[in-house]
Amino acid sequence: MEQPPSPLRFRGNRSNPNYPAVRHLLRTYAAHLGAGLQEMENGDADIHWDLPVNEAPESRLMLPGRALAVAETHCARTREGFPVPIAAAPRAPMNGEAGTWTAIDACGGLRLEKCGGTVRADWDLLSFCADILFKRADFLPQYRDASREGLYGSLCDKEFGLAQEPWVDRWMFRLLAQLPRLRTAVENRPAQARLWLTHDLDSLSKWRLRSAAGQLARTPWHLATGRFALLRRNYRELLTRAFTGRDPYDNLEQVQALEGLRKSASFLLANGRDHIFHRYELSQPRYRRVLGQCLRAGNAVGLHGQVQRIGDAAGIRAEVDKLAGLAGVPVRLNRQHYLRWDAAKTFAGLEAAGIRVDSTLGYNDTPGFRTGTAWPYLWFDCAADRPTALLEAPLLLAEFQFYDPSRFDAEAVRQIMFGFLEKARLQGGVLTILFHNQYFHAAEFPGQGRLYADLIAWADARGLPDFDPLGTHARYLEADVRG
Repeated sequence: MEQPPSPLRFRGNRSNPNYPAVRHLLRTYAAHLGAGLQEMENGDADIHWDLPVNEAPESRLMLPGRALAVAETHCARTREGFPVPIAAAPRAPMNGEAGTWTAIDACGGLRLEKCGGTVRADWDLLSFCADILFKRADFLPQYRDASREGLYGSLCDKEFGLAQEPWVDRWMFRLLAQLPRLRTAVENRPAQARLWLTHDLDSLSKWRLRSAAGQLARTPWHLATGRFALLRRNYRELLTRAFTGRDPYDNLEQVQALEGLRKSASFLLANGRDHIFHRYELSQPRYRRVLGQCLRAGNAVGLHGQVQRIGDAAGIRAEVDKLAGLAGVPVRLNRQHYLRWDAAKTFAGLEAAGIRVDSTLGYNDTPGFRTGTAWPYLWFDCAADRPTALLEAPLLLAEFQFYDPSRFDAEAVRQIMFGFLEKARLQGGVLTILFHNQYFHAAEFPGQGRLYADLIAWADARGLPDFDPLGTHARYLEADVRG
């Protein structure tokens, strides 16, 4: 049996305001590789994160620490395409530096250099990665609203180009692979990739009194514009609902058939009224039946946290308790409705309410790597400056990020999705996919069911097992990732 790598040895500057976040970053990536983290007060270490070191005797990483805990909001790219922060001034060469240093990346006056087995940076790469992973910029006033709405185009994420690549993974694994004893673990990480199928159950009924009244009001306009096929379909659905009780959005049996032996997670609204209008009251028999259907299939059930309670710890707990009472089992998973969260309050409220795993951090306007990683990781609370017991499993892609009924090209979307999935797989991460139940209504959203089946077939062909969120959470705590 292969032995795990020996611990990553780290010497840092505890007076640096970014020290707690950087330590948690390193502990996280050491845990990804099964290595653990050992802090060194003095003596030799694999990673030196304080003042530049003049020598390069062994394999190690020498990285400066940024002086102030300020989020980086400007970036440039190295010749290999990596985004890096722009520093105010590059470090000048020091007298007496041993060996010949070769630049392996360069960005203006900034350098990533190598001499023998030692790699040295001119910028504070660890703070930069921690800022991205723990969304420090989302705390800044100029990004707060865009952060709450998960808008890629209005966040500094666009400046960094974070959506297209898992940059934090690429930087961290690239650096750690410079250490010989970690190289095999880094190379083997694609074998750790997992698939997580998830569903946000925003709407469990297409036809209710409100929607039926709306259809009656729109009928003259549909007749005048010749939309006869739509009229026939809608009234056929209305009659079916009236006489049989079957609704097009009550389709979990169809979804479960597509998933086969795979398991998924469904996130439900505990309170029917969101910040826009009433959705459904989960305590009603027809909706409790959907909840029971998820549980009988052996699938996980989670809270779809409401927008109006993102800063209300008591409100979050009340939602968790209500859903747990209706389900008859503890509720440990969450994804925020509309992917909206308050960076300073939501995750702290979720942790206090007993949530173990969250999967909110994705974009509403594009697929991609919102936290720079494909891996789940224990969250670091920047507001409290502490690691937490909440596991974040970032959302990679969702069907609404692609769907445009006027010009939907299923094959083009399929290729884009496969591209993102492959990038996450190569990092060994979790491929978190979201499909809403209403998108499986074939007449209204043609091609979506086939697309979902193709994504599952893609994962099956590569032997990707299902992600176990609570099991992963337990393993991270057992490994004491929080330090």
